Amino acid sequence: MDFSSVGDFLKKAVSSKQEERKLIEDEVDPILDDPSTIGIPQEMLDMLDRLEEKYGDETFKQVGLFCLGHWAEIHQEALSQHIQFENIHEAMVTVSDFTTLAHSIQEVKGIGSFGGDESWRKMLKEIVSQSVLEEMEEQGINIKAALGEDQ
Repeated sequence: MDFSSVGDFLKKAVSSKQEERKLIEDEVDPILDDPSTIGIPQEMLDMLDRLEEKYGDETFKQVGLFCLGHWAEIHQEALSQHIQFENIHEAMVTVSDFTTLAHSIQEVKGIGSFGGDESWRKMLKEIVSQSVLEEMEEQGINIKAALGEDQ
C-alpha cells in the first residue's frame, strides 16, 4: 500500500478495522440482541469487583437496591406524566412495571450478605460525614454551633 500522508494511513487503518469490527459485530449480534443477555461496561465490572473485594457481597445488595430504587423513581415520574396527559393505557403499563420493581426491592432487601453490612455502612458514614464537613466549611458554617454542640 502507498500512503501519501499520515491522515491517509489512519483513514485506511480505520477502514480496515471497520471491516473486522463489522464481522465481529455480525457474530455477536444474536447474543447481544437476546433479551436474556445481561451485560455491563468493563469499567463498571472493574468498579464492582473492587468494591466486592473490599466490602463483600453487600456491594451487590446495595448497588442493586440503589439501581432498583432509581428505576422505580423513573417509573413514578413517568406515571405522573401519563396521568397528567390522561394516557390511561401507558399509565396502567407503568403501574404494572412499578409494582414489579417494588416487589423486587422488597425481595432484594430480604437477602442477607455473607459479611453483613457493617463495613459498607461504616464506609458510607465516613463519606457522608466528610462531605457534610466540607460543605459546611465551604459555606462558613460553624459546625459545633450548627449541630448544637457550641454552648
